[in-house]
Amino acid sequence: MINRILRIISHKWLRLIFLWPAFVFLSFFLVFLLFDRVFPFPVPEVSWSKVVYASDSTLLHAFLSKDDKWRMPVRLDEITPGLEKAFIFKEDRWFYYHPGVNPLSVCRALFNNLRKGRRTSGASTITMQVARLLDPAPRTHGSKIREMFRALQLEWHLDKKEVLQLYFNLLPYGGNTEGVKAASLQYFGEKPKELSLAQIAMLTVIPNNPNALKPGENAELLREKRDFWLKRMGREAVFSPAVVADALNEPLANQRYPLVRKARHLSYRIKDIYAESEIFTTINPSVQHRVEVLSTAYVRRLRSFQIGNLAVLVVNNRTMEVESYLGSAGFDEDAWQGQVDGIKALRSPGSALKPALYAIAFDQGLITPKMVVTDVPQNFAGYRPENYDETWRGKVTVEQALAQSLNLPAVDLLEKVGTDQFASVLATAGFRWIGSNRGRLGLSLVLGGCGTTLEELTALYAVFANNGIYKPLKYIKADTLAQAEDADSICSPGAAFMITDILTQLRRPDLPNQYKDAANLPEIAWKTGTSYGRRDGWAIGYNKDYTIGVWTGNFPGNGVPELNGADFAVPLLFSIFNAILPARQPGWFVPPPDLDYRLVCSESGLPPDTFCHHQVMDYFIPGVSPAMRCNHLQKHFVNESQTISYCRNCLPEKGYREVFYPYYPPGLIAWYNEMQIPYQKLPPHNPRCPSVKFSGAPVITSLTDGAEYLIIKGRRQQLQLACNAENGVARIYWYLNDKLFRSALPGEKLFFTPAEGRYKISCSDNLGRNSDIWIKVTYI
Repeated sequence: MINRILRIISHKWLRLIFLWPAFVFLSFFLVFLLFDRVFPFPVPEVSWSKVVYASDSTLLHAFLSKDDKWRMPVRLDEITPGLEKAFIFKEDRWFYYHPGVNPLSVCRALFNNLRKGRRTSGASTITMQVARLLDPAPRTHGSKIREMFRALQLEWHLDKKEVLQLYFNLLPYGGNTEGVKAASLQYFGEKPKELSLAQIAMLTVIPNNPNALKPGENAELLREKRDFWLKRMGREAVFSPAVVADALNEPLANQRYPLVRKARHLSYRIKDIYAESEIFTTINPSVQHRVEVLSTAYVRRLRSFQIGNLAVLVVNNRTMEVESYLGSAGFDEDAWQGQVDGIKALRSPGSALKPALYAIAFDQGLITPKMVVTDVPQNFAGYRPENYDETWRGKVTVEQALAQSLNLPAVDLLEKVGTDQFASVLATAGFRWIGSNRGRLGLSLVLGGCGTTLEELTALYAVFANNGIYKPLKYIKADTLAQAEDADSICSPGAAFMITDILTQLRRPDLPNQYKDAANLPEIAWKTGTSYGRRDGWAIGYNKDYTIGVWTGNFPGNGVPELNGADFAVPLLFSIFNAILPARQPGWFVPPPDLDYRLVCSESGLPPDTFCHHQVMDYFIPGVSPAMRCNHLQKHFVNESQTISYCRNCLPEKGYREVFYPYYPPGLIAWYNEMQIPYQKLPPHNPRCPSVKFSGAPVITSLTDGAEYLIIKGRRQQLQLACNAENGVARIYWYLNDKLFRSALPGEKLFFTPAEGRYKISCSDNLGRNSDIWIKVTYI
């Protein structure tokens, strides 16, 4: 009986011995869960520094956090393994084995503190330090208990790697520097993955007393602490003795490196757009560096001409990623307004929009490259454009008109295409100001009478390199995923190729003088532009790989008499292309399937007729390009001596013959007469002809129909009368309010002094054809 009772008692005690700890642990665990629910960890929202990276993850720029800290987020894969090993050895060797609080360390610290009567150890684990950094409190026993509880909460909700990452991000390193990433960049100029053991040891000791131990404050104390822990790591075989010996001999890093500041205009532009603390751009560091070096040297030449600044944009045509972004030659140059971003500044493009107009006209079937147009004075309802060099060239081909950037052919073409149509296409290609103001734009649009930016123009020229497809520029790596969704067709591949072929010609007036005989010109297509008043000089060029845009000028907008795109923007464009092009040049553009070629008459650029003896090869878009036969010669009936011409109504029964005479537009004839250029004239029409022609009446070029002319009282100001007449017209008759004023030769200009009031001005030729306009004269 006694033995049985003893056996029962022994079994109960055994159960108590084994069940009691489990009961206590379960009770504490339940209480912890309850407190975790009632008092959740108040994890504050950490304010990170905005960090901008290049495409290869190298640092471009960093900005202070909202609380003015250098606190850069770092991932564990960005940290050298030695850094993690050193911190765990020094701060918490049992980090991977305890639940956030190390009971043995707590007991040891409590015993030592009681024995010595003062605080000698805090028993803080890495997790407890993270809890204190996230939820700081005064150093009291109550705060220590709360810190332990918070540490348990962190370990309950996060895994060890997440806790360790928080630790590396929040460690104090003196002043306003926090986290190992900001510290390694500022104190060593290195990434956390590239640190030496000596630098790692420094990072482990500075947080113990950050304000006293940060580099530049107390070098001897910092060296002493660093070497102490290096020797301990060597003694306990954390690192090999040879590595530790090298670290002990490494000079102490005792300075603060300035943070990298590159692509500053782009960094400032995007830092407020993207919410992420880390922004990975498309900038190619090598290309950016070369552009900066070339531009810094080149702007010195510009400033000797009082041209203060420049901007450069480099775009990869295959991805539309911006590989270099230079908003000005120097961000810190206050004297030259260096902080202005010239890439997004609204400026006048000059002639830089002309290729887009010609591409649209190719697709509308209005022109082909070898088609002949006229470059002579013309009045577009009061608008009289002139060429850059104030000279006229008469008959030119379309490709000559574009390559030489002639103004009148472009304005005449815009009138045919339509200003609204042209503005709509540009709006589709990302031109924001033009899209917003398309209803107020006139024919001066193609000559720069609008506002554009360097990024808009560069993206436009990338269209020609991409078979007529517009894709928006990409500044951020993540944006490249949406590239296909934003593509728009601006022109056909055939039109894009013809533009490229024209813009590749080297015998051009926009080739800088010092480059005329150069042998190292890059193989590119390019176009220049000079705004009215010589305020902006542009050069945009492209090949299959890159499109580069260059702007030169003064940010305040003051003009410089010498400024033009050819002499001041093109040389930098060529230099950048030569600097960034690969050793093996990319292949050149080839004609696309929608393009073909044909023989055309050299006199008109149209398919030849039987009388066309000189023919050249020309590109055309089948089914779109003009198909009418050449008409540069027209059949006329003349007498045997070729002194009188006949129409079919007055053709005699005999004594005449058929002769081909060149066809000249009235404007070209007027210019020939003015410049005294000989041409083959059609003999005067038969004066006894019974019929009167109503087509081909003279075109009044001065004055302008419907215009009001203001004349200052007391001054004998005169108004000019001028017209363009067809070939064969011998005499012009001017009438003011139906009263004959004077007769004149077709190209002759007359002047009259008007009285105040409305005038009907009539112009008749010797064939009886007549044109009328109305004007108003007001004295002020």
